[in-house]
Formats: sequence, C-alpha cells, structure tokens
Amino acid sequence: MKIAFMFSGQGAQFPGMMKDIYDAEPAAKAVFDAAGAALGRDIAGLCFEGTQEDLNLTHNTQPCVLAADLAAAMALRAHGVEPAAAAGFSLGEYAALAFAGAMPLDEAFGIIQIRADAMQAAVAPGEGAMAAMIGGDSDAVEAVCAAVQSGYVVAANYNCPTQTVVSGEAAAVDEAIALAAEKRIRAKKLPVSAPFHCALMKPAADRLEALFAEKRFAAPAIPVYMNVDAEPNADAARIPELLVRQAMSPVRWAQTLRRMQADGFDTFIECGPGRTLTGLARKTLEGATLLRAGDAESLRETLEALGK
Repeated sequence: MKIAFMFSGQGAQFPGMMKDIYDAEPAAKAVFDAAGAALGRDIAGLCFEGTQEDLNLTHNTQPCVLAADLAAAMALRAHGVEPAAAAGFSLGEYAALAFAGAMPLDEAFGIIQIRADAMQAAVAPGEGAMAAMIGGDSDAVEAVCAAVQSGYVVAANYNCPTQTVVSGEAAAVDEAIALAAEKRIRAKKLPVSAPFHCALMKPAADRLEALFAEKRFAAPAIPVYMNVDAEPNADAARIPELLVRQAMSPVRWAQTLRRMQADGFDTFIECGPGRTLTGLARKTLEGATLLRAGDAESLRETLEALGK
C-alpha cells in the first residue's frame, strides 16, 4: 500500500465543516487554534457557525478550507497514518506543502490570507467568471475556448477526463457556455467571486511573487505533486516559482492523479470537507483505493480500512 493525501480546494466549504473532528480530535483542534492565533480572528467559529454566504467570501473561504484540510490531515497523522506524497487542489496545494513541512502552520495561514485577498482584488466583481464543462474531453473544451470571439477565456482546471473548468472574462465565459451547448457539452457557471487560474490573476501572482521574495521555504519531507506541471517536487527553492505560476495557470488535477498512480500510489485519502476530490479520482483512476477524512464518520471508516 502506497498512500497519498489529497487536499481539498475552494468550493468544498460548507457550514459546520469539520466540527465533529474538531470536537473529537485534539490534533484537529490544535490546527484551528493555530489558524485563529495566526490571523487574529475566530476561524473555528466561522467554519462551524458561519453561513454559506460567509464561507463563500474568498477572504474567508481560503483560510477556512486550509484549516479544515490540515485538521483532517493532522488527525490522520495522530492515528499513525503517514502518506508518502501529497497533492492539493489550488489552495489545497498550500495545505499539502504545510503538512509536508515546507512552511510552519502560522506562516501558511498568513500567506493564504494574503493570497485570498489578492485574488479577490485582481478582477472587479462581475467582470470575470468560471464555468464547468461536463461531458466533453479537454481537447473539445479547449477548442470551444479558442472559438470564442467576445473576449478572453481559457481552460483553468483539468478536473477529470470528462470535466474541465474554464475561466476568463464574464462575456467570454457566457459565449463559451453557448458554444459548448452546440457541441452537446453541458456547462454550469460556478458560484465563484473571481476568475481563478488564468492570466486575469496576474495582479495576484505579482503580489505573491513580492511576498515570497521575503519568505524562505523548507524542503518538503515528502514530495508534493504540484498543480502547474503535475510533477513531484521536494526542492524548497522551486516552491515560490511554482506557487506564483499556479495563480495564473491551470490546475492539472487529472494529470496529477494519473502521474501519482504511475508512480505507484494506490491509496488516495481526501483530507478536508466534502468528497469532490474523491469523486474526481473515481472518474480518473482505475483500481485505486479511495478514502476520505472529511468528518468523524469518514475518518473512522478510513482508519478502519487502514487497520489503525
């Protein structure tokens, strides 16, 4: 058995997430306490008592999901579950790096708060959009984007073989949705506050580049498969460049999962709220064992499956 952790990204959040793990697992509570101390606000209270609208604000979403992801992973670690590698979807990549020891927890929360606010500020509300294209392969979705005449839109998330998310200017995304329908590709606009993982995020990437010039990362204790190239990285010196590029580049999630399986990983554990990554892995990988730690019940089931 070769275990990899998968860390959830923005969009997985929901009111009350991780509350039962927080109550039952001291290692999880310690993560939420660290988040609150680092940011000077009640991240646990926001996760457990905030509304969906509260949690959907990027300013809140990113630190809350980071805390939830790391709480799940630290609870697993407290029970003796250690992965041989990790990967995270977008902001989940920061959780993967923090878990792997590339940055202290308090620093990770400070960085993710700056990232969240920079990404939100990069594009004025209503000027950008994202949409999931379901039922066509990535080549078909890229062809749709190339055919758009009204503005800028590109593939932003390669989620699984039959789902690709596009991102760009609002009018261009709307045109892409219409063109996709002509090709019998189902499209669904996403309830996000900015067009992530495309060139419109350059102001956020510039802010991160300036921030990382003042930071020093440690070498991850385990390889972290990075979003921009789906390759494992354990080189501390490359982390700033890869994270800056990530803000404007597609998340190559399907490619990442396939590369990990090719490298011998057969057991994938989703750390964080919801089950989105487990679902994407099920549509991408054959023969893999897929487990979760998103609440107390799924944590218990995973520990039982691993004999812990």
